[in-house]
Amino acid sequence: MAELTRKEVIQLLAVVGTAGAGVRLAGVDLSDLDLRGLSFQYADLRRVNLSGALLNHANLQHANLSGAMLQRVDLSECDLTSANLSNAQMHDAKLVKALMREANLTAADAVGADLHDADLSEAHLGLADLSSADLSRAQLSRARMGKAQLGGADLIDAVLAHADLADANLDLASATRVHLQHAYLQRASLIEANLVWADLRETNFTGAILLRADCSNADFSRAILRSARLRGAVLRDANLSEAMLRDADVEDEALTYAVLAGTVMPDGNSMVGRP
Repeated sequence: MAELTRKEVIQLLAVVGTAGAGVRLAGVDLSDLDLRGLSFQYADLRRVNLSGALLNHANLQHANLSGAMLQRVDLSECDLTSANLSNAQMHDAKLVKALMREANLTAADAVGADLHDADLSEAHLGLADLSSADLSRAQLSRARMGKAQLGGADLIDAVLAHADLADANLDLASATRVHLQHAYLQRASLIEANLVWADLRETNFTGAILLRADCSNADFSRAILRSARLRGAVLRDANLSEAMLRDADVEDEALTYAVLAGTVMPDGNSMVGRP
């Protein structure tokens, strides 16, 4: 299908009510249009301007939206499975309950985006900027998020089991009850993050920075915290049983009320039980 202009797209919508799968719209200005429920499956939407457009319930499976302008777009409950959103501009975009399994959001700018209840399982989010984004209850299992920016993000009740967050920034993130079991957070920064009641079992925090993080009641059982920086972290009632704390920087006082059964302490000695 030949590339269409904005005028031709509007005329096509008026006549047949669909833009069609596989349509080529690279670079076209479609801002503020009502495109709800349409199919753009496998469409070429590179660098397209969809700012302020309505795309609720649209089918964008495998669509190429690399470099697209998606500020303030409404993509709620749309299907973006395996879509390419790399380098897309997504400031304040609305993607509530969007299906985004295996989507590519590498280096996307999604500051302030609303992704609560979205399914981003196995998505590629490396270098993406999700600062202050709402990812509450989002499904991010096995997502690749190396060096992603998540400062101030809402991760309450989000599922990030087996996710790769190496070198990611989660400073000031709200992550109460977040599920991070078996996740990789080597060298990640979680300064003043809220990890109360977080599931951090067998998570790898090697070299991570958790300065002044609130980890009350968090489950760190069998987690790796080797060389982690935990100064000022709150560990009241945290479960550190069988965790590895060798060479970690943490105050003895912070561990006073933590569960330490079988824990390898910073000096390399193992705790028999709670002190």
